[in-house]
Amino acid sequence: MFMTICSTRRTTGILTIGALTASLLSGAMAVAPSAAAAYAGQCNINQVTSVGVTPGYSITRPAYQSGGGSRTANCWMDYGSTGSGVEWLQFSLNSCYGFKLATDGEFGSATRSALVSAQGQENITADGQYGTQSSQYLKFPRYREITGDRSGCESIN
Repeated sequence: MFMTICSTRRTTGILTIGALTASLLSGAMAVAPSAAAAYAGQCNINQVTSVGVTPGYSITRPAYQSGGGSRTANCWMDYGSTGSGVEWLQFSLNSCYGFKLATDGEFGSATRSALVSAQGQENITADGQYGTQSSQYLKFPRYREITGDRSGCESIN
């Protein structure tokens, strides 16, 4: 009889702990969406901006264009991403940080390593993922608005 009571209590305790754990985890899952969910989409184009840049100049940085044609710099890229957004990031890392990446539009290990290094140089989260901090603090090629001549690199902050 003693064995049955202890066994039943242990089973009940384990089931209770399991139920609480499952409840907590499902709550955490509902509260913490993936990082990509906070962005408009994966960077798939380039966008020229003069906001926050030296007057008379503009920079070009990765952006997202929706099917409806609207554009925003609120986009993301990480390992496995492809396309012109990645290609521009690679070009920018080469031009502004001295890397020698292939500008092939493939976000692989070399692009991730270069991005981690550039993020570290700018004192932002060095996670190898392109998002809000990278868009605002990384340097991108700067151009004179009147002539279009390339003139160094700059960030919007």
